[in-house]
Amino acid sequence: MYKNNNTFNTLIKIFTFLTFIVSASSCSRNKKDSELFFIQGNVAYKKGDYNKAIEYFTEAIEKTPEFADAYNNRGTARLALEDTDGAIADFEKAISLDSDFILAKYNLAEILSNTDRLDESFSLLNTIQKNYKDSSFYFVTLSNILILKNKFPEATQALQKALVLDKNNDKALTNLGVVKYQEQNFKEAKMYFEKAITLNPKQDYALNNLSMVYAQEDNYNKALELVDQALALKKSPLYENNKAYYLLNTNELANGKDIILKLLEKNPNNAWALRNMGVYELLNKNFPKALENLTKADQLDPTVELLNYYLGLSYYNSGNAIKACEHWRIGQKLNEEKSAKKLTEICK
Repeated sequence: MYKNNNTFNTLIKIFTFLTFIVSASSCSRNKKDSELFFIQGNVAYKKGDYNKAIEYFTEAIEKTPEFADAYNNRGTARLALEDTDGAIADFEKAISLDSDFILAKYNLAEILSNTDRLDESFSLLNTIQKNYKDSSFYFVTLSNILILKNKFPEATQALQKALVLDKNNDKALTNLGVVKYQEQNFKEAKMYFEKAITLNPKQDYALNNLSMVYAQEDNYNKALELVDQALALKKSPLYENNKAYYLLNTNELANGKDIILKLLEKNPNNAWALRNMGVYELLNKNFPKALENLTKADQLDPTVELLNYYLGLSYYNSGNAIKACEHWRIGQKLNEEKSAKKLTEICK
C-alpha cells in the first residue's frame, strides 16, 4: 500500500508537539502544587506543628525533587523534633542541589557544631563568614565548636563579638557561662546563666547549667528545682542524668536509680549514667559494683565530671589507697576541688 511520507512525518511532529505541551503543563502544575505545599509547610512550622510541616515539605519535594528550599525547611522542622540525622541529611541535600545556598550551609554548620563533626562545621562556617559577619548567632555557633575543642580564650572572643552585635543574645550569655564553668569560675558562670534566664526564662540549657553551679556548692535542693524547670521545657538525657545525680545526693536513692536505669536501657554506653550508677552503688556500700560502673564510664568518657573523685572513693573503700590517690591526683589536675581535698586529707 502506498504511504504518504510527508503526511506521516507531519503527524509525528504534531504528536511530539502535543506531548511537549502536555509535559510542560504537567511540570507547571507540579511546580505550583509544590509551592503551595511549601507555603503550607511554613505555616505549620510557625504554628509549632512540626510533624505536619514535615509532611507538607515532603509533598513539595515529591512534586519537585530539586526543591532545595523545601529540603532546608524540612531539615529545620526535623531539627525541632530532635531528629538530628534527618536534619543533617536534608541540609546536605539542599546544599548538593544549590551550592550557593548560604542559609542551608549555616544550618548544617550549626547542627554539626553540636556533634563530633566539628572540623566540618568549622570549615562550613569559614566559607560563609563574610555573609554572617554581622550575625550574633554566627559567633555563637563558632563558640560551640571552640568550647568543644577546649579553646576557651578563642570561644570567649567569639562570644564577646556576639554580644557586641546583640547584647541580649541569651545563647551567647549561656555559652559564656559554660566557658566560665569549665574554667572553674563558678561565680561568673552563675552570673551569666542568671542573666540569660532573665532575658529568656525558657532558656533550658542555662537553667540546667545553673543547676550544676548550685550542685558545685552542694545545694542539691536548689539544683533539683532548676533542673526540673529545664526538663519541663525539654526532655534531655543530659538533664535527666543531672536530676538523677541530685536525687542521689539528697538521699532519694530509689528515685535516682529509676532514672539511671531508664537512661541505661536507652543507651548502655551513657557514661554519665554509668557514673551515676557507680555513685548509687557507692552510697549503698557495694564497692565492687561501684568500681565496675565507674571504670566503664572512665573507659567511655574520661572527661565526665567528678569521675576521678568517685573512682578514688571506691578504691579507698575497697582497701586500695594507692589507686585511690592516683585518681584523686588526676582529679586535682582537672581542678576538681573535691579530689584535691581528699588528696590533702588522705594521700600524705
